[in-house]
Amino acid sequence: MQLKKVSLGLFIVIIGATVGWKLWQKSTISDEQVISKVEGPAVILFKGDYSADCRAIYKIVNDAKLRNGDKISFIDTDWSEGNPLIKKYQIRFLPTVVFVDQNNTEVERIVGEGEAIEKKLEQRLSQVENLSEH
Repeated sequence: MQLKKVSLGLFIVIIGATVGWKLWQKSTISDEQVISKVEGPAVILFKGDYSADCRAIYKIVNDAKLRNGDKISFIDTDWSEGNPLIKKYQIRFLPTVVFVDQNNTEVERIVGEGEAIEKKLEQRLSQVENLSEH
């Protein structure tokens, strides 16, 4: 009886590990896949820490996504050394919001945080549908 319990427990652990591994593999995306996910028009948010100012920038972009996510792609990504989007767009400071037109060409970039930046970002995001017209 004890052997059956151990065998059943081991079987459950093996099944769980196998399922977990398969899900992890599906969630792992290559650099090329990440870059290819950017199809303009798009707004890309490169996030930094979770300071109050960074959270405010994130909220502004997220609100715009809720309003326009059916027309414009919104991508948010954290900084990491191997992030291909950081390399592609040569991101040096965080937070940074990059606006990409339908030809996948960067048309504008807003860098930093603070009240003035937030106002500028809100204004630009209120006209985000214009990215498809460039």
